[in-house]
Amino acid sequence: MFFNLPQIAVIGSQSAGKSTLIEAVSGITVPRDSGICTRCPVEVSMISFVKEWKCMIQLRIEYDPSGGLQGNSTLIEFCTLSPPDRANVDLWLRRAQASILCRERPISDFQIMSLNELKRLKPGEGSMLAFSMNVIQVQLEDPEATDLTFIDLPGLIQNASQSEISIAQDLVKKNIEEIETVILVTIPMSDEMENQEAVRLAKQADPSGDRTIGVLTKPDTITRGAIGSRERWKEVLQGKLHRFHHGYYCVRLADDEERAKRLSRSQSEVLATDFFAKTEPWSGFVDRSRFGVPNFVKDMSKLLLGRIEANLPELRVAVDQLILECSNDLKAIPIVPTKEPSTEILLRISDFCRDVMQAVMGENHKFLVQDNKRHYETFKVAIERTNPDFWPFISKKDHSNPNLHVQGGSVGPLDLEDVRKEIAEALTWELPGTIPFDAVKKIVLKSTAEWSASTNKCFDSVFQTTSSVVGKLIEYHFKQFSKLEALIKSLVHFELDTCKTKAMDIIHKLLSHESVPLYTQNDLDLATEKSKWLSNYTYVHQNPGKYYIYIPPHTYNDELSVMATVSAYFQVAAKRFVDLIPLAIEHELNQFFAANVHQALLQDLMSGTDVPGRLKDLLSEDEGITTRRQSLNERLTRLEEIREKLSQFET
Repeated sequence: MFFNLPQIAVIGSQSAGKSTLIEAVSGITVPRDSGICTRCPVEVSMISFVKEWKCMIQLRIEYDPSGGLQGNSTLIEFCTLSPPDRANVDLWLRRAQASILCRERPISDFQIMSLNELKRLKPGEGSMLAFSMNVIQVQLEDPEATDLTFIDLPGLIQNASQSEISIAQDLVKKNIEEIETVILVTIPMSDEMENQEAVRLAKQADPSGDRTIGVLTKPDTITRGAIGSRERWKEVLQGKLHRFHHGYYCVRLADDEERAKRLSRSQSEVLATDFFAKTEPWSGFVDRSRFGVPNFVKDMSKLLLGRIEANLPELRVAVDQLILECSNDLKAIPIVPTKEPSTEILLRISDFCRDVMQAVMGENHKFLVQDNKRHYETFKVAIERTNPDFWPFISKKDHSNPNLHVQGGSVGPLDLEDVRKEIAEALTWELPGTIPFDAVKKIVLKSTAEWSASTNKCFDSVFQTTSSVVGKLIEYHFKQFSKLEALIKSLVHFELDTCKTKAMDIIHKLLSHESVPLYTQNDLDLATEKSKWLSNYTYVHQNPGKYYIYIPPHTYNDELSVMATVSAYFQVAAKRFVDLIPLAIEHELNQFFAANVHQALLQDLMSGTDVPGRLKDLLSEDEGITTRRQSLNERLTRLEEIREKLSQFET
């Protein structure tokens, strides 16, 4: 259903004739077998203001396998049947029910199952449930139908396990508790009224009987000799025994032989009318308005219309809301292309490439730049953490106060003796008092050697983000056409990979620049940084506090100088590097791709033979989108017609 219209819940024992009654009312065949057949609610909405017959079956999933509410309702399209499929409705209902009972398996498994395969399934065994609260929704469009909504429920059973008996009862109770639900109790005249569990449950849910109706089935099973039985059922129908507020109807339904002949609805009605006219005690009733399916359906329609009129304000609001939702869903679906294929494709490519460039430049889809800037910030922190970790003390072993830790980088820690060793190992023909440059260079290169991993990680992160954004833009511009989308996706990602290779070559060159020679023309910053670090290291060295044995100052002047020089150069080089890499990635990857993807796409699409035919084929719309648009348009039309009918009630 589209909204909570008053509906009829059909309940009764397993052999009460529920299925046959539903067939007579709806004109469709429903599953029937010996034993339990209906194992989940089947909600049927019949719509008559249509031109031809159509049947849409959906699965409404609201409960998990244990029977608990999921918290949300999911509506799954199962199948749509056209007039040639009319005789197969019962097969499709079996398939839908099997899917409901076994949610762990894909729906597609059941959509192709044969009748024999379905009958071999064993509800209640393995992962297949015995019953389910989830609903099969059947929307039946039939010009010959009467506008009714009813829900078929599992038959009440006696000869089964206690758990199955309880579940079947719970399903009935759950679906008849709403005050807007009319309870239709099917009662077979082959049994006694006192034996009807369905009557007891109906009275529990509707003590006043204001929304309960009885339908007496199987009148042809009462033999001529069963005089007492015939008299009791006559009094029930006359309202003298077991009274309901809305009384009882008596229907004669097709037997198995007649069903096998596939008699039309009108042929079955003729047989029933003839039966009541010629069979006692029914032929003795002057008022025959309570006999036969047509009279029952007509009165049910009036009853539901009356309940609709009583709830018009709420229904009007619900319909208006559904129309708004349907209209919004339609707006979300791309419109049907009206331009010539080559023009349409070229315009879509241009729009796509424009969006890519705007995303890269931060003019639109700004989340791309925002995400990439976060990657660059992470990269900057990673580079800064590779600074040499100098401890301006004679030995790390004597250090016991972590608060005296000066830097905290990933190279080291190096104390003064470590640096003295580096100087000693670097000495060659330097004049006395000259610090060998190789000592500085060796320590610097230990740090910059670690820049490669962080750089590659940053590049990969940016590439993945860019690829993801480009993928979303492809979907936005081309999803309507699956063939075109697949081709564009292939071409675009090939171009992206090409740009990635070229950009990585440049990134690796920039990395190599940070090896040898160590170089900067930023003399001022280098001198300032060196002075700052030398002052810091010297102060800590000369003021060790209670944690170190006092060492006369200036004993390690060369080592402190090396520490300061390395730290100063690292700061200058790192500041340079954390700018160069992001700029290189943006220019050589993102901007280069954005500037060249348009030409790459056109070059491929416009080359080869029969370009017009190829473009026309690429522009064939995805069938799912076409079907979805058509379904929403039809739904919107029906809702607007319903709104119009509700307006007529108000006047």
